[in-house]
Amino acid sequence: MRRWLWGVLLLGLSPLAFAQSDQCVSKLSIHLIGSYTEGAKRIIAAKPTVIKVLDPQASAGMREAMRDYKRRHPKGLVVVRVWERTSGLRYRLEDDPVQSADDFWNRVLRPAMDALSASDRRLVDFLEGPNECENTPCWESMEGARWFGRFWERLAERIAQAGFRPCVGSIPVGNPGGNIGEIRAKLEAFLPALRAAKRFNGAWSYHSYSIDYTTDPGVEYWFSLRYRIFYEYLRERHRDLANLPMILTEGGIDRAGNPNQDGWRARGDAAKFQKWLLWYDSELKKDPYVLGVTLFQIGDPSGWWSFDVEPIAQWLADVIANKPRSLRNPVLNGDFELGFTNISGETVANGWNTWDAGTVNPLWPGSAHFWQVGGVPGSAQRIISGQIAGQSFRGGVYQVVDVVPGVPYRLTFDYLSTGTSDPGAGQEFRIGYDLSGGTSPTHPSIVWLVSTHVPSFSWRRVDTVVVPTGERLTLWTWCGIYWPVATTTLDVDNFSLQARPMLLGRVTLGDYMGEYRCQEVQVQIRNSTGATVWQGRLPLSVDGEFEVVYETNIPAGMYDVALRGTHWLQRVVRGVSLPGAVVDVDLVNGDIDGDNEVTLFDFGALVQAFGSMPGDAHWNPNADLDGDGEVSLIDFGVLVKCFGEVGEG
Repeated sequence: MRRWLWGVLLLGLSPLAFAQSDQCVSKLSIHLIGSYTEGAKRIIAAKPTVIKVLDPQASAGMREAMRDYKRRHPKGLVVVRVWERTSGLRYRLEDDPVQSADDFWNRVLRPAMDALSASDRRLVDFLEGPNECENTPCWESMEGARWFGRFWERLAERIAQAGFRPCVGSIPVGNPGGNIGEIRAKLEAFLPALRAAKRFNGAWSYHSYSIDYTTDPGVEYWFSLRYRIFYEYLRERHRDLANLPMILTEGGIDRAGNPNQDGWRARGDAAKFQKWLLWYDSELKKDPYVLGVTLFQIGDPSGWWSFDVEPIAQWLADVIANKPRSLRNPVLNGDFELGFTNISGETVANGWNTWDAGTVNPLWPGSAHFWQVGGVPGSAQRIISGQIAGQSFRGGVYQVVDVVPGVPYRLTFDYLSTGTSDPGAGQEFRIGYDLSGGTSPTHPSIVWLVSTHVPSFSWRRVDTVVVPTGERLTLWTWCGIYWPVATTTLDVDNFSLQARPMLLGRVTLGDYMGEYRCQEVQVQIRNSTGATVWQGRLPLSVDGEFEVVYETNIPAGMYDVALRGTHWLQRVVRGVSLPGAVVDVDLVNGDIDGDNEVTLFDFGALVQAFGSMPGDAHWNPNADLDGDGEVSLIDFGVLVKCFGEVGEG
C-alpha cells in the first residue's frame, strides 16, 4: 500500500496528483506577525492550505495560531520564518557557503526551534532561512547565485536533520533579475538548492507581489507570476524538478517595501484589493505546483499598516472557505472587532471611512469633530459629537459595499444613542443606506432607517430588507448637536447585509474525510406535480454548505428538494417552503457507478480501481470513497457498511 505517499503530497508527484486541490480550493492565506488577531482567527477557521508565522519561539500569539490551525486542519501546512538574531548577520562571497550555512543554522534556526516545546515543534512543517537575500550573497551576480545554491544545499540538509522540511530561497519579487536568459542562468546555478529541497521533501519560495494591481498575466509574468518563468525552464531542462512544490511565502501589493506608502491600503481600497485577489487566486489555481500564498501581513497593524489584511479578514475567510454568498457579509468589519486605524489623529474602525460636515451652527464656528471606540475594541464604534467651548459637530462613518442588483438583502444593525433630554439641543441621530453607492451624506437618495432628534438611551435593533438597484450600496451613520457645551454619542455595532437565497443547505458526506471544497452536490427543486423547476450542480463550502441563489422565476410556495453527491445516494427533503428555506441532510456513501444504489456493480468498480492514486491509469476518484487520495481497504470497508442501500427517487 502507498498510503504514506499521500501525506507527502509535496514530494514532486505528477501534476494529476495535485488535481483535486488545484481548481477547487483557494490558495490564498496569511503571513502572521506578532499578534493572533480576531481576523487571523477567522481566516484560520476557514482552513487555508498553508499559513506562515514569524518567530513562534518568541511569540505566544504565533504559537497559539499554529496550535489552532493544526487542530482545525491537521493536513494544513505551517511555514516558520525566524527573524530574531538575523540583524547585522551578513555573509560574503569570500566566506565558505557550507560553513556559512552551518553558522546560520547554529546561530539562528537551531536556537529558535530548540526554544519551542516538543509539541509545538511537531506543528512546524517547513522552515525558511535567510529572507530576501538580507544575510547572504544572492541574485546580484552569477557568483552570488552559485554561492546561494551551495549555501542552501547545506542548510536544507541541516533543516531536514532536525526533522523539518526546508523551504529554500525566499526569492524577493522581481528576482532573479535580468532577461529570460540571465534568469535561467542564475536558476541553473541555484540547482543544488532545488535538488536538496526535493531530496528532503521540501519546497522553495518566491515573494509574489503585484506592483500596480494589474490583472494582465503578461505584465504579472514579471512580478506576481514570475515563478512561471522558473517552471518553464525546469520543464524544459530539468523535468525531475518540474513539480517541485512552491510556496509563495509573501504576497499582495507592494512597490518598494515602505510600510507607510506601498501596501494595498496606501494605494487603493478594499474593493480594488479584493478584485485583484480574486483574479490572482484564479491564476494560482492554474499552477498545481503552487501550494498557496501567505499574504503579507496580519498581526502588526502599526508597523506594517498599509499591508495589513485585517480589514478584509472576514471576506478573505469567506473566500477561502468557499462560503455561499448568502452566508457572507459584504460589510467590512461589520461588528467593529477587527482593530482600529489612526487617521489624522482620529481613531476609526478598520474598513470604515469618516465624514465631517464641519460647522453646523454659524453662531458657533470652528468644528473639531472627534471619534473613539465605545468601551473596548470589539464592542462598538462610538461617534462622539457635540459642542465644547463653542464648537459644533456633525459627522459619522460610512462604507460602500458591493451587492447584486435585484437580490433582496437583509440589513440588520444595533445602535445606542445618548445625549441631552433638552428638545432644543438640536441633536441628530441617523443611520441608513444609499442605493446609488454615493459618498455624500446629504445625497437625497439616502434612506434613513433611524432619523431622530431624541436619544434612545438603550440598545435597539433594526432589521429590514433592501433590494439593490445597482452594484454598490453605501451604509451611513450620522450624529450631531447644536447646543453649546454638550455632548451627544452614537454607538453602532453588528452591521450585517446578507443576500436572501432561494435555498440554503448543508450536507454531511457520510464516511468521508476528504476536502469538502472539492465536492459538489446535484440539486433538484420539484413542484407539487413532481416537475423539476430548477436543477444544477453546486459547490460545497469547507463546512458542506451550498446555496441556490435567489431566483425570481420560482414562485413562492412548497417544493421538494432532491440532493445527491458524486458517489453518495440521493435524499429527498419534502415540503420545503421557498424562498429562504434551510435544509440539512446526511448522504449515504458508496454509489461509485452513479445508479443510486450500492450494489455488486460498485464492488466491481472499486476492484478495478483498487490500489490506485491520482495519476495512475486505473485511478477512479469516485472509488476513493473516504477521500484520502487512495483506493484502499478502507474504501472497501465503507462499501461493505453501506451495501444494499438505495437512494430516494
